Amino acid sequence: MIQVDGNYLEGGGQIIRTAIALSVITKKSVHIFNIRKGRKNPGLRPQHLEAIAGVAKTCGAAVEGLKIQSLDVTFCSGKAHGGSFTIDTRTAGSVTLVMQTLLPIACFGEFPFRFVVKGGTAVPFSPSIIYFQEVFCHFLRLMNVVVSVHINKHGFYPAGGGEIAVNVMPAQLTNIDIIERGNLDKIEVFSLASHHLKDTRVAERMTKGFKEIIPDANFRTSYVHSQSPGCFVTAIAYYDNRCRMGASALGEIRKRAEDVGRDAARHLKHVQESGSVIDHWMVDQIVVYMALIATKHGLPSRVSIPTLTKHGETNIWVVKKFLPVEFEIENNIMTCFKT
Repeated sequence: MIQVDGNYLEGGGQIIRTAIALSVITKKSVHIFNIRKGRKNPGLRPQHLEAIAGVAKTCGAAVEGLKIQSLDVTFCSGKAHGGSFTIDTRTAGSVTLVMQTLLPIACFGEFPFRFVVKGGTAVPFSPSIIYFQEVFCHFLRLMNVVVSVHINKHGFYPAGGGEIAVNVMPAQLTNIDIIERGNLDKIEVFSLASHHLKDTRVAERMTKGFKEIIPDANFRTSYVHSQSPGCFVTAIAYYDNRCRMGASALGEIRKRAEDVGRDAARHLKHVQESGSVIDHWMVDQIVVYMALIATKHGLPSRVSIPTLTKHGETNIWVVKKFLPVEFEIENNIMTCFKT
């Protein structure tokens, strides 16, 4: 049984998501202890619990310690075949973080998967659903993953109530080797707010703030019905060498809408100036797939990165517990190869 210290380095939910996914794929049981021990609210939170429970449904796993605030979980996996599953965080738990656990498993299923995930579509400390669609899923497709995402409802903190539907086909992962991003093709800016904020023109004001930093972009403003008021901006830079980079900013109480837009623009400008092919937020998310590709094909995978984040370093540590791989970073090029 693989032993994973949930308090290692970054010590967050990424350890749980990666360990559970790789447990299913490698058919190795895992014991995760000290789960989020150093956090303000340690142990399993609703989105972690529902993600694990959802995975258990897909493969008939036996799970011990599956309760809110649990610091200790043992997961003994079965085989993930395919099918339709609904995961409801019952909170504003991030739907995109839940999908980080489910997607690698779905790639290795025998039959297609369909997931309906309920919770928050743009909440703190997680990728927005637009980033998930436009950046994360784009890189999955470059690795031969057939995935589609439909947003049924948006959900914000604290009520949540969002819902997405994700369809994934079994995949034969192909190698990824992108170290140059090419020329900038366009920047798309998605400025979205709940219907509660329409009278105060929050979406338009977020766009105005973004334009002050990066004026040359295509802007899409929209209002959606949701249980809780909320807003966000996600900006995507598209390059001609199959590269995409993204940045987001969330609305906050007593924060001007214009400042939300400015923050998103500054974040995007920062990652663009790095010269890498992926942004800071994609670094840790791509690690699992690079490791699976290297293990399967015996070929190194390469991407250029802005820097190795703490999340990325943590994810590499977890991956190496399950797969015979090593990562090297030289001149901001991250290479994964089979050992």
